Amino acid sequence: MSEHPCLLQINSGGIATLSLNRPDVHNALDEATVNLLIKYLHELEENTLVRAIVLTSTGKNFCSGADLKWMLSSDEHMAEGEDSVAQKLAELMQVLHSHFKPTIALVTGATYGGGAGLVACCDIALASRDAHFCFSEVRLGLIPSVISPYVIRAIGERLARRYFLTAEHFDAQEAYRIGLVHEVVEGSNFQQCLNKITDALIAGGPCALTRTKEIVGVISTAALDDSLIRKTVEWIAEVRKTPEAKEGISAFIKKRTALWLKGAKGKS
Repeated sequence: MSEHPCLLQINSGGIATLSLNRPDVHNALDEATVNLLIKYLHELEENTLVRAIVLTSTGKNFCSGADLKWMLSSDEHMAEGEDSVAQKLAELMQVLHSHFKPTIALVTGATYGGGAGLVACCDIALASRDAHFCFSEVRLGLIPSVISPYVIRAIGERLARRYFLTAEHFDAQEAYRIGLVHEVVEGSNFQQCLNKITDALIAGGPCALTRTKEIVGVISTAALDDSLIRKTVEWIAEVRKTPEAKEGISAFIKKRTALWLKGAKGKS
């Protein structure tokens, strides 16, 4: 096993795979893992060859949440009112949620607390049949504070109240029902399903995908009024003037491959 707590691979199709790599502790998030994830995510944002990011794990389980040993060790140095662990985890969640590139969570096994938060931060989430979830914080006398903005957006306030308060374990099918994951996949079909999604993402214009993520973020929390309608008109008018949009329309009309698709394989 590699000594690195997080692994990065980029294939020839521009798909980057980030793998949590602490299987002996169920891929719990410690300071080194979180720092490396943040570093890699920033690097991938700047890498124009990368089209999408897959977040997965080595070993049996996806992620058991924050490493409690890290949390306890930080208590000795914690200034009043400041929690370095929470700050780091909040930074990771924000960077992942707001990333320019499309993100896909590939979830197997146990996914607890902050691990489920990572799933909620990704644009797309696939879970294997053996995946199981728990917002376990209250059982430890803690609260799911840092992950709450993303989980509540994914599953809604009412369901968040239940699962945050009860810390019940629930399976992949229930995660699908409540909207935490988009699809439950048999283990043997995982790669095929992932390839289908990455191929679909690569078919879109890179800048168009980024702008689409931006407008979903804005519109999901904005009032549906005249101001928002005007903004939607302005956004599409801006995008239509871009070289990418002109290339996409030209390629469609002339029945040829768009330039951003040439040479892309999209296989993870």
